[in-house]
Amino acid sequence: MPAPPSDTGSTLRLPDGRRLTFTDTGPRAGSPVIYCHGAIGTPLRDSVDLRAITARLGVRHIAINRPGFGGSDALRNRCVLQFAQDVAAVADALSLDGFSLVGVSAGGPYALATARSLRDRVLRVAVCSSLSPLCAPHRTPGMARRIRLALSALAGAPRTCRALGDGILPIMRRHPGLLHAVIAAHAAPGERARLAEPGERLAAGSSFLDATSYGVGGMIEDYLTYSRGWGFDPAEVEPEVQVWHGGVDPLVPVEHALQLAVALPSCRIFVDPDEGHHFFRRRLEEILTVLITPDRGPLVLSRAGARALLRCGMAR
Repeated sequence: MPAPPSDTGSTLRLPDGRRLTFTDTGPRAGSPVIYCHGAIGTPLRDSVDLRAITARLGVRHIAINRPGFGGSDALRNRCVLQFAQDVAAVADALSLDGFSLVGVSAGGPYALATARSLRDRVLRVAVCSSLSPLCAPHRTPGMARRIRLALSALAGAPRTCRALGDGILPIMRRHPGLLHAVIAAHAAPGERARLAEPGERLAAGSSFLDATSYGVGGMIEDYLTYSRGWGFDPAEVEPEVQVWHGGVDPLVPVEHALQLAVALPSCRIFVDPDEGHHFFRRRLEEILTVLITPDRGPLVLSRAGARALLRCGMAR
């Protein structure tokens, strides 16, 4: 009989003295999957139904907080590739020889960087609603103007944005519904009803409040890090990558997924024309199932098909 699933939050002291926090959920003998969170972090507790899902699939889910998030010490002027060293330290501490990776939204570049640097230990990668190195996020073609302007301000005046953000945080903590209003305003129309569900509201609020427990500086530094460039070419990523994306994603337009599909040497791409940006939690079990049993999954768009869509401009 397999060992029962567990759920623990841990802190690891890295060789450079930094603290790195992570959660470890699921059966210890399960297939290890390291999760790279999105722009607003991941709480040091269960995501929606995570314990039940990991028990059913036999997955050991390890969620690492990047520098500046959720109790992990900040690291100024870092680069995307450096995160692979943090992942390696966690994998060594947990005695993981091999593992898979999941990267969501802003976590996609970090998952791919880790796969590139630790290619001998990474089995497969799934990236969901991920950025690509097509361009800096605030210069993305097809992105709504209001989103592009907000991100441009973040890139151009990070100190001012940090001061404003830290000033607003106490209000957000007292009135977490404001955070939901902001998320819903930048979601695809078809997603807004789902985002209003109590579980989704709680997960988003918990993620944001945990990530900003020491202020918004970590989130801003993270944005600047992947906006400066990744420091590697996706063509250097050898393990298989499964790209999941919504066809009507207003935050990371589907061109990013198509660019990755064309650039990655071993890639399968799943594009749902009706999904926006916020479908990962709802489809978590499906994504993990395909990750650990890659012969299963929905219809795959070929690399040739991705190239054709990019040439014809049909992605918009």
